[in-house]
Amino acid sequence: MSCELSETATPEDFARPRWVAQPDVRERAQRLSTKFEEVYGRPPAGVWAAPGRANLMGEYIDYSGGMCLPFAHQYVTLTAAAPRTDGVLHAQSLQDADASVADREPRAARVSDVAPGAIHGWFGYAAGVAWGMNRVAAGHSAHEAVPELALGADFGADLLVDSTVPIGAGLASSAALECSVALALFSLRTGDDDPDDTLRRALARACMDAENYIVGANTGGLDQTASLRSHAGQLLALDCRDFDVARLPADPALAGLTWLAVDTCAPHKLADGQYSSRRAECEAAAAVIGVSRLRDALPEDPGFDDAAAVLERFDHLLAAGAPLTEDPHGTRLRLRHSVTEMVRSEKIARLLREADPDWAAVGRLLVAGHESMRDDCQVTVPELDAAVEGCLAAGAVGAKVVGGGFGGSVIALVPETHVERLASAVQHRFAENGFPDPLFLTLTPSDAARRVL
Repeated sequence: MSCELSETATPEDFARPRWVAQPDVRERAQRLSTKFEEVYGRPPAGVWAAPGRANLMGEYIDYSGGMCLPFAHQYVTLTAAAPRTDGVLHAQSLQDADASVADREPRAARVSDVAPGAIHGWFGYAAGVAWGMNRVAAGHSAHEAVPELALGADFGADLLVDSTVPIGAGLASSAALECSVALALFSLRTGDDDPDDTLRRALARACMDAENYIVGANTGGLDQTASLRSHAGQLLALDCRDFDVARLPADPALAGLTWLAVDTCAPHKLADGQYSSRRAECEAAAAVIGVSRLRDALPEDPGFDDAAAVLERFDHLLAAGAPLTEDPHGTRLRLRHSVTEMVRSEKIARLLREADPDWAAVGRLLVAGHESMRDDCQVTVPELDAAVEGCLAAGAVGAKVVGGGFGGSVIALVPETHVERLASAVQHRFAENGFPDPLFLTLTPSDAARRVL
């Protein structure tokens, strides 16, 4: 469903909360397969799906080595694909032309010609994955080479993409595209439809390289890891120091709760420098403190007192004349967000390891995380704040912005009996503020990228 109401909408449509339909992945894959044959004149070798993600906690700390708590949700991007032997990658999307990751015009490039600055628009995500796979295969990604990812000089593919992940909603539509393409290309090249976790980790790195170097969004690998390595009913406790994962229960249904996302329909873009500037500030703070990444400034099992001690150390070193390449005030705010967010993530992970998690405590940490994203990371917009406030006022246990902010969505922990009432309350709050009508999605922790046809 688009954020735009149709021209035939009635007054009742404006008052009624709008829900994004649950995806029928199998039916969508079959339809995509049929369309692929119409476009390319031959059937696809298969259809692969990769989910978007929601992040319970750990925003803007993946590149600083923090723990993030994402889960894959049930909304996916699908890629139908067939191999070519001329080294050319063709891609086309079924999405509307005004969507940020979609275009009805076919795109093509030789895989060997893909390079930073050479590919623009949504095609950069797909072509960049091929580039990233070869980069990781050769060991050019600051990690050990993974030769299984090499595509070969003459490898090419025809791709047709379809997506059920809301575009621009902060639910990792770009990572879902990258990961569905990555799994498709890997399967076409190797015949392996179900790579093990070691290979999935390498594929996530290739997708991250595509986003960093080809697309130009300086992200840290959280989204791609969630899309490729999640399990149904669980979230990942992702240690971004080494990208090791532990899987924790993430289904609050036994407590009568569910995950609700509110897509504010405020545009969400991370490739415009805002994300990268915050990363630069965090790296500058780490340099002042004398660590390679901010997580190294905290002990194992950190608490908020440890976070406060890091801030005191930063202030002392700055006052003593330590050089700083970024604005001091902004850098201190980003530092405070980072170290407290790391503590919040690890506290939630400990809560979820309990046999009977204290969901009220989880909810309080979600709210604190949103306040930090608003005040210290400074990435929320009025629509996001209104969505969180509306959720909490209507009975949510907790709520926060999800993803990079500057638009997009919030995630809320909601009593199952309150879902409809809460959606109506948020809808009413948006109308009072003159905001566009939001979209609502119930989210289910779901399986990672996979072949579906």
